[in-house]
Amino acid sequence: ASWLRAPGERGRPALVAMFRASDIFGRKPGNAPDRLAAVHGSDAEPVKRPLGQAGPVNRVWDPATGRFVEESIPADIQELMGIAKRPRPGVKQEQGAEMPWGADAQRPRAPQKVLGPASLGLGVRGQAPAAKHRAPGPTSEVDKNAPSVEYKGFSKVDLDDRYYERPSVVANGRPTYWTADGQFFIYWQGEVQRWAICDAASYAAVKAGQLPGWAYKEDHKHLCLASGWMEAWNGEWSTPDLQVVFRSASSHPPRWEDPVVQKAITTVEFHGFSMKELNTRYHLRPNEVLQGRPSLWDTSGVYFIYWQQSMRRWAICDLKCLEAVRSGQSPGWAYRADSGHFANACGWVETRNGEWVDAIVETAVISASVRGLKVELRGFTKQDLNTQYVERADDEIQGKPSLWDTSGAYFIYWQESMKRWAICDTVSLDLARSGLAPGWAYRKDSQHFTRANTWMEVWGKEWRPCKVQCRILEGVVRDSTPLVKAEYAEEAAGTHLSAQQYQALVRKVYEMKNPTKLADLDLIYEKYNGREPELFQQVCDKYGVDADEVAAQMPHTALEVGAETDERTARRAATGEDGGDRFAHLEGAEVPELKASEFALLVQAVYERFNPKKLQDLGRILAKFRGKERELYLEVCKKYGVHPAKFHARHQEEGEAQGQMAEPA
Repeated sequence: ASWLRAPGERGRPALVAMFRASDIFGRKPGNAPDRLAAVHGSDAEPVKRPLGQAGPVNRVWDPATGRFVEESIPADIQELMGIAKRPRPGVKQEQGAEMPWGADAQRPRAPQKVLGPASLGLGVRGQAPAAKHRAPGPTSEVDKNAPSVEYKGFSKVDLDDRYYERPSVVANGRPTYWTADGQFFIYWQGEVQRWAICDAASYAAVKAGQLPGWAYKEDHKHLCLASGWMEAWNGEWSTPDLQVVFRSASSHPPRWEDPVVQKAITTVEFHGFSMKELNTRYHLRPNEVLQGRPSLWDTSGVYFIYWQQSMRRWAICDLKCLEAVRSGQSPGWAYRADSGHFANACGWVETRNGEWVDAIVETAVISASVRGLKVELRGFTKQDLNTQYVERADDEIQGKPSLWDTSGAYFIYWQESMKRWAICDTVSLDLARSGLAPGWAYRKDSQHFTRANTWMEVWGKEWRPCKVQCRILEGVVRDSTPLVKAEYAEEAAGTHLSAQQYQALVRKVYEMKNPTKLADLDLIYEKYNGREPELFQQVCDKYGVDADEVAAQMPHTALEVGAETDERTARRAATGEDGGDRFAHLEGAEVPELKASEFALLVQAVYERFNPKKLQDLGRILAKFRGKERELYLEVCKKYGVHPAKFHARHQEEGEAQGQMAEPA
């Protein structure tokens, strides 16, 4: 609560409060809020009130407007606080014109209406006040084909909406964004250099130079970024967990020319390409650098956006051309006609009916506010390392965000040259930033430091292993290890095991270390269904056994049987041979005569389902079997145990064979 004083009383300065006392305590129904008086500067004299309004006042700092505001304490609140008596019945008290939070004191009087708790941001989450009438604002209609930004996650659910750009309605030199019903809008607060969301009833106050709002962008960054927003809720400012989607179409001018904003874009989604496989969501992989820049990959790991260095443009390609891309070539299914950012919808070109034409697409830049990671480590001999570490997203060391202890003396960082995480102190910070690998402890592998495994720590003049436990206190682990690389590494090392194989390994560890747990294995397997590798690693860590040694002790035939069983189950499920086959009538049928490109598409589909690694060699294989694509398809089906006619029918039903596959440019 702010310091209470009478008008003109000097001495102790007012304390800073986030809301007016009347906002915190609430009002009686029908009792309109007192008029706000804007005061410029912390040393400005209090605004004089008309006669008959003497009494205690609140002088509070309004963070949204950047000014002090002075108002009278309502009579019922004075009585509640024991500093005034309720006025006698029949005596009419003066009320200022109803004003929204943060509005100008000189705003013209408007008809009074009852303000419920929800309209003050004090309602129950999920219950939005119903609009009695359209609030005053620009009279022109909202263009739903304009660029837009959509928010989800505000506590005040009225703000969760899609806002469309209105270039003709400008505030402080920038276009505003309005909801389709015209009830809320986003505008630029030029005086404090930030975006804010306000209700349409306060539009006149905005035009008059005031800074009202229900939410504002505290970090002064682009409105498409989910982090950095603050909202008024339950009498205080809070940080919402938002998801933001900014949409633009090929008919709009470029939106993403600011290098600072470009660096913050990590997820983009496309709609409208004639080759529908390209219409998907792509995520940034900072460590998957192609031709000098990080690339973006879809969730399947087949299609990716990359920078064509020789052409100075972005393009979309698939996995079978990855080696060509790495060698400096420029294949692709779509590309930009300029060097603009890939998130711009305008400027994309695609192949259609054998020709390159302008693509009619829409892009969606997606952002989500994720709380920074906070962890606690235990198990080091050096006790200074057994503490809590908090992520500093803006403090990257060797390409990844670092985590620091509360004292700022120790930090966890990524050693790019060694491909591992380590813990170091600030004495060696400059060395770490320069690319060297100093530290008091480091991981024995390249996995994320939150995963259970053995660390190595300094012991005298030697390094020795130690078992470290990591507990995640806040946030989510975001591991950017390239998916495709991981798959190849696992297959090359022979460590790609089935669920049954991992269960057999877990049983082996319990037989060796704790036979009493064998009776509970079924419950353990059920609990970790789908997470068998994690279970095996945890069991090995708990009992201090080496995972590789346990796997080496298992009979090779047992592992092969487990792998064959798992592979056979997946294949039968993929081809519909596990019962209830809707294509059973095709058992004796042959594949119909198809075009060479259609057979090539079927071969690609088989590889995508059973062996994505072979997509890299698809171009070479098709060249080898040129004119014999049907024979190639039958051979591939035979190798992977799928029925050619059934697979073709299922592929058509799923819609994956629609359209003609064009050759990459």
